[in-house]
Amino acid sequence: MGTTVAARHRVYDRLAKLVELVVGEQPARADIDRGTVDIALRMRSGDPTTKLYLGLTAAARTDRRANPAKAPICRVGRHLETAAEAVAVAGEILTGHAPPTQEPLTPEGVAIRAGAGRKAGLADIAMLSKDMLGVDAGLPEWLSGSHRLAYEVFEAVADEARWTSGGYLNDIVHQVMSDAGDAPSLLHLLEPPPVLAGRGTISDGASALRSLVTVRNWMHRNPGEVRAVHLAKAAQAALAVSTLASPAAVGADWRSWSAAAHSIGRLHGTPPHSPAAAQVARELDLVTRWVRPRPPRPGQLTSRSSRREAIDKLAAVLPSLAEVLRAATQQAARSGHFFVLGQRELDRVPKSLVYHAVARWCVAQPDDEQIHRVRSALAAVGTSALASAPPPLRRSAVRLAKLAFTATTSAESNQQARLPADRASQVPPPARRQGRPHR
Repeated sequence: MGTTVAARHRVYDRLAKLVELVVGEQPARADIDRGTVDIALRMRSGDPTTKLYLGLTAAARTDRRANPAKAPICRVGRHLETAAEAVAVAGEILTGHAPPTQEPLTPEGVAIRAGAGRKAGLADIAMLSKDMLGVDAGLPEWLSGSHRLAYEVFEAVADEARWTSGGYLNDIVHQVMSDAGDAPSLLHLLEPPPVLAGRGTISDGASALRSLVTVRNWMHRNPGEVRAVHLAKAAQAALAVSTLASPAAVGADWRSWSAAAHSIGRLHGTPPHSPAAAQVARELDLVTRWVRPRPPRPGQLTSRSSRREAIDKLAAVLPSLAEVLRAATQQAARSGHFFVLGQRELDRVPKSLVYHAVARWCVAQPDDEQIHRVRSALAAVGTSALASAPPPLRRSAVRLAKLAFTATTSAESNQQARLPADRASQVPPPARRQGRPHR
C-alpha cells in the first residue's frame, strides 16, 4: 500500500515536469504550501497554466511516514507505477526534441519553444490529471477498506486525495482542456527522435521516413557541416517524393522542388568533413532509391495504395526540410563552403594563336546571386506547402515544425520593422566577384 501511495505521488510529480517541458520553463515556484495554492486556485484571474502547475506540484508532495522504502505492491499500485512510467516516457520524448536550458534539437523542438502545440500539450496533461483526480476520488474509501490500521497511517494521504479531487484543481483541469479546443494531441504526435545509423538499404516506407527525419534533424542541429552534396541529394529526394506523392498531400509541390533542385545543381563546394556528414549523404541516396519506382520482381506482390500512403508521409516532412536547408545554405555560404561559376573569359595558350574560353570559379558569399536563388527557391517550397495545406493540418509531428518556422518568421518581421525575414529575396543580387582562372 505504501508503494501505491508513492506511485501516486510520482505520477503527479512527472505531470508537473511535463508542464515545465511544454512551457519551456518553470511556471511558478514548486515549494508553495497547499493553503497558498488553494487561494491561488480560487482566484478568478490568473494564468490557468500556472494554476495547473501549482496544483500538480502540491499534489506531488510526499509524506515520508507514508512512503516506506519497502512495501508489498498491489494491483492499484502496479497500475499507478505503469502510469508513472508512461508519463516519464512522454517527458523523455519531449526532452529529446527540446531539452531544458538547451537549444532545441529538432524542428519540432523549435516549434514547441515557439509556442506551437502548447495548448494541446497542456490539454494532454490536463486529461491525464483528470484521470488521476478520478483515482483520488476513490482513494480514501479504498484506504479505509483495505485495513483500519493502514487508514490511520495514510490519513494524510487520504486528506490530500480529497483536496485534489474535491477542490478547485478539478475546475482548472477542465478549463485547460476547453482552452485547447479540438487541437490534435501533442503527446501522441511526437515520436522519439531517430538516431543516425548506417543502413545498407531501405525496404519499407517506415524506414524511409525514419531516415528522412533523421537527416533533417541532423542538418538542423549541424548547419555548419551541411555541404553542397547534402543540398543536392536532399533536393533530388524531395523532388522524387513530391512527384510521386498524391496531389492533395501536404508538401507535394514538385514544381517548387524542381526549381530548387535546378538552382542547387549549379552550386559546387567542399566535400563532407565528418563521417556523420558522409553518412547523411548516403542516407539521402537510400531514400531516393526507395522512392523511385522499380519494376517488381517476378512473383512479387506490390500494393500501390500502401506505397503511395508511405510516400505521402514523406511529403509531410518536406516543408520543414526546405526550411532547414535554407538556414543551412546561409550558414555554409558564410563559412565559404560553396563555389559558384563566374563569367567565362578568353585566355590564349602560350606561344599559340588559339584562345580558350576559361570559366572562373570563386568562393560564394551569402549575398551572391546563386545563393540568393537557392534560398528563394527553398523559401518558395515552404510558402507553397503552407498555402496548400487544408485548414486542419494533418496530424503529423511535422505540422509543429511548419507552425514554428512561420512563427519565427513573423517574430523576425515584427522585430525588424515588419520587413521580411529573408531580406535577400528583395535585394537585387550584386555582380559576381572575379576569382582565379582555372582551365
